Amino acid sequence: MTEDYEETAEADEDELCRDIQMKLPDCLWQLDYVNRYRAGKFNEDFAALETGEKFLFGVIEIPFTEEDGSFTWGVWAEVDAGDHDAYVRDFQTDAVEGRVIAGRLANDIPGTPEAFGANVELTLHAGRRPEIRVLEGELGIQQARGMSLSEHEALDRELFGDDDEEGDNEAEA
Repeated sequence: MTEDYEETAEADEDELCRDIQMKLPDCLWQLDYVNRYRAGKFNEDFAALETGEKFLFGVIEIPFTEEDGSFTWGVWAEVDAGDHDAYVRDFQTDAVEGRVIAGRLANDIPGTPEAFGANVELTLHAGRRPEIRVLEGELGIQQARGMSLSEHEALDRELFGDDDEEGDNEAEA
């Protein structure tokens, strides 16, 4: 009986989402298609608005406390224009490796409503996206202490709903 439960629990853990990517900074995402085009230029790694704001895409890793690995938020951070432009200039070269810049989180994070605008630190890399360390708020605390399985399950339910309920509804149809 115990072995069946552990196998089931492991199977359920494998089904939990481990990565969420924000496509754009919230200030762009909230715009309609045409106004987004008018607002500035952007791709998967950089965004620059006509109004002067500049953004970089990076990852916040939240280590799991009860298993190997981490939950990853792919998010946007607003950064100083000079830091943004230097990163664009030196993108994917050794010149950026280990450079640390300051920024502010530019996305809402489900489950942590105070995260938007939080101070962050970005560590730039030549061969991968910047690492983002959240310096304040509940998200920063969770990043430092890690995410338990129960927190991971609660986040998954918040993001995607309860699969058991969906299955019950489908059976009734």
